[in-house]
Formats: sequence, C-alpha cells, structure tokens
Amino acid sequence: MSIAKPIVTFAAFVPYAVLVSTKLEKDAAYFNLKPQKWAAIFLAFGTVGVLAALLIPWWLAGFPLMMAFFAAPCTWYMKFRNEALKGTKAKPLTFLDIDFGKMAADRKAKNAQAGATLRFQKKDRSEQAAPDRKDPAFVVYSGLEAVLLSALDARATRVEIALSKQGAQIQQVVDSMRFKREPIAGEMATRVVDLLKGFAELDPAERRKLQRGTVPIVRDGTRIVLTVTSVGSMQGESIRVDFEREKQLSIPLAKIGMGEQQLKLVVDTITADPRGTVLVGARPGQGITTLTYALLGRHDSLTSNIKTLERRFERIVEGVEHTDFDAAKSDFGTQLQSIVRRGPDVVFVADVADPGSSKVLCAAGARSTLFYVGMPSDSVPDIMAAWLKSVGDPKAAADALRMVVTQRLVRKLCMTCRAPYTPNPAEQKMLGIAAGKPVQIYKQSGKVLIKDQPVDCPTCKGVGFLGCCAVVEVLPMDNESRAVLATGDVKGAYMQARRTFKCPSLQDAALIKVRNGETSFDEVKRIFAPPPAPAGTPTAGAVKPAAAPTPGAVATTPVNPTVQKKQ
Repeated sequence: MSIAKPIVTFAAFVPYAVLVSTKLEKDAAYFNLKPQKWAAIFLAFGTVGVLAALLIPWWLAGFPLMMAFFAAPCTWYMKFRNEALKGTKAKPLTFLDIDFGKMAADRKAKNAQAGATLRFQKKDRSEQAAPDRKDPAFVVYSGLEAVLLSALDARATRVEIALSKQGAQIQQVVDSMRFKREPIAGEMATRVVDLLKGFAELDPAERRKLQRGTVPIVRDGTRIVLTVTSVGSMQGESIRVDFEREKQLSIPLAKIGMGEQQLKLVVDTITADPRGTVLVGARPGQGITTLTYALLGRHDSLTSNIKTLERRFERIVEGVEHTDFDAAKSDFGTQLQSIVRRGPDVVFVADVADPGSSKVLCAAGARSTLFYVGMPSDSVPDIMAAWLKSVGDPKAAADALRMVVTQRLVRKLCMTCRAPYTPNPAEQKMLGIAAGKPVQIYKQSGKVLIKDQPVDCPTCKGVGFLGCCAVVEVLPMDNESRAVLATGDVKGAYMQARRTFKCPSLQDAALIKVRNGETSFDEVKRIFAPPPAPAGTPTAGAVKPAAAPTPGAVATTPVNPTVQKKQ
C-alpha cells in the first residue's frame, strides 16, 4: 500500500471529524435530538468510510466510497433535524450554512489558548486570541502572563510598570505596601506593555497622553477586571494595572474600619443638618477615594441632588452626576461655581488647590449644600490649618467647617496563623490596660504547624497579614470649637472638639484594633513611624518598624518565628 493513501485518507477524515464534533453533535445536543444516538451513527459511518478507503485495493473506488460514507450521515441528520424542527423558529441547516474556514480558525484559537494560563476577554466577554506556542509572539504573551500571575499569587491590588531605555522597573502593591519585582530587560519590556495596551484597547503607539481602559482576564474560571492606565513623562512611559478597581472603591462606610461611635458621629453629622464642609483627608495611596465614595454612598440619590467635581473620576456612583475637570474650558474654581449655581444638595470636590475654590465652598455651604473636600494629609490639625490658609478668613473657614475625617490603612492579621502573646507593661500602658491585669493580644506569624513541621501559612502565603482596613479619626465641630478656630488657634480648636465628642485620635484608633486582635503592635509602629531621613542625617531615637515580608518580590523575609499549629 502506497504511503500516500493513508495521508490522503487522514486529510479527508479531519474535516468530517471537525464538522461532526463542533457542529452537528452540538446541534443535536442543543435541540435534544437524541445526541448519543447520532454520535454513534457518525462514528460508525466514519469508521466504515476510513476502512473502505484503506482496504479496497482500487483507489478510484475506495476514496469516493469513503466520501459517500462521510456525506451520508451528515445529510441524513440535516434532513431529520429540519423535519423535527419544522414550525419552530430554528433555521433549517444545510451544507451552505457551514463555514469551514471559521471552524478551522476557532479550533486554532482554542489550541492556542490551551498553552496559556490567562485568557484575555473583550468587552462582550468573547476571548481575545492568544498566539500559538510556536509563534514568536508567544514569548511576549508569556512575559505578560508572568507579570500578572506573580501579582495575583501575591494578592496584589496594583502593578506599576515604569518603562525606560534599559527595560522596565516593576512594583506591586500588596495590602497597601509597595514591593519591588524583578525588572524586565531591553526591548521585551516595551513589547509586553504594548501587548497589554492592545488588549485594553489603548493605542500602543501613544507614549505621552493619558490613556485608560479595561480588560477582563480569566484564570481558572475566575473573571478579574484589570484597569490599565498609561501616561508619559520625561522619564518615560508608566503603566498602572489595578485589579478589580471597581470593587476596591465600592466598600460601604460601615466596613471601612470605623468604630461604632465614630460611625454614629459621621452619620449624625451629615444627616442632621446636611450643609457646610466636611474635610476628608488621607495620604496618597491610603484610600481617600474609597472613603469619599463611601461617604457619598450614605446619601440617597433619589431624594438628594449629588454632584462631584473631580480631577479624574475613578468610579461611576449610581444617581451621582460626575464632572471630570477640564482645564481647557476654565479653571477649577469657575467650574465649581457653575456646579454650585445649580443648587445641589451634596457635592464632592477633589481638592481646594486652586485659589478661590474654598471661598465658593464657604459661601454655598452656609446656605444649603454639604461639601466633601479631599485633603492630602491624615493629620487633623494639619488639615484644619491648610483649610484656614486656603480660605484666607479664619472666621469664614470656621463657620463653614462641620467635620474632619482622616484615615490610614493598616494591615490585618491573618486569622489562620496569628500568634497570641501577653503584652509587656509598656504595651499594656499604651493599650490603657491596668497593670497586672491578664490580657492577650496577637502578633504576626506567617507560619503554621503541619505534622509538627513549621511551614508557610497557606492562607497568607507566609506574610502574616491578610488584607487591610482603615484606621480612622473623626472630629465633628461644634459651636465652641468653631469659635476657637475662628481666632486661628488650630490646636485649641482640635483639643476642644476632642474633649466635647470624646473622639479617639488616629493613634488611639489604631491601638484599639491591636487590643481587638485585628492588627499588631509592629504594624502600628510601621504606619506611624517617621518618614526616612535623607542619607547622612542622624536619626537618633527613631523607632525602627518591624521587617515585613515581600510577597512576590525578589526576596522574602519571615516576620516572626512563632508558629501556630494547624488542626
């Protein structure tokens, strides 16, 4: 038998097998037309056809007979199917309706996806084609996968890629902490970034202008939405990838991290007499956007006219009219004045950096509008001082001020591996616990015992912390504290308000979370440690925060050797 006979036979059998498996059997199953019976018929006719082609000595007789065996069950099924579905909305099926080119392309795409761990989707949830393993572009695709998979395994909420001529420096944010990753060298970095921008429907050739897009990815059946932001600078292009940004910004106020007393103070202040200015403060990257949207979420958009003026809005809140500041139209203060003239009930203002903005707030807030104003600080006295300076008139600034809310993010202990211990006398004093009173608090561990062997905690991957929450300070202003502030005495007004409302400071709120077992003393020391001094500057007396592990980074360091036994 000639070698050409089995090759040609196989080449003829492949289209038949693809047609049956991807079209006819699926059609029978969809319309419940005895799919198992038809699968057996297709298999039997296909087998007989192949045997006829291979065993009949005369090729001109065997090959046409094989093709007849292939065509017979297909024609039979189409006739049976069209008769069974007559009178329904189903379209009759014929050979002219079968696109063999599309079937081949779909099969090729499916094989390519089999070599990929992540699958990128389009807005309509259809999959974007991945390059085949033999395609040179698959190396770039694998590089992009490595960047994203490492971040996902470390529970990162954000990845930042900074391009330069040498390659790309990569950092990721895990539980509000930033960690360095292995860089990508050379031209590969640009190709990886361009591939990601293409998936997010951004212009890969645009290196300077701000671009933003989203792209869903699927990993092990889980769909994750990436928000990709690209912007250029003198140093080069920077890419920021946020994982599930919408969910990060959708935390309700009750779950931000406030204590019950703090939450009640906030709700009572913004609902009892909703007018004036509420200053909302946090350092960059410490959740000010989430906190602001959570405050807006406490207002009923059906009964309140809610508007925003933002430098760049991050999330569309249902029922809220968002305005993105456009410097080409007019300055920030003018656009704010335009919004105020329409008589809104609640307005979020991104900041008061532009001259005149704060004066607009003071005038409108005294009438009927409640303003939330972003301030880039988490020190209440500093925020109050900045507010006075922005307004320029201490009395007007004091009269408009209703409340100050600030926060810092603190990592939460992993409940699987946290280690209990008895605090020393100094720690007990800081916690407000009487000396000698038995009490138990917790510290980070990152280890569990499995068969009496210490191993990294499977829940937190050996970090010791899992997730983060806000440490919040709430300071309402009454007439007495406003009167003190009107004289320019920021510290006096701050202390007066704290005494009146018995408000815990930011540090006090953090220590409450230590006592409740939510976080550790080491973590509180870290978030309140002074910023690092410039090189060569002595730092005598500075508190050194505990070393932290680096999830997904170049090197990791265990936090604490204490282990917990896993049952």
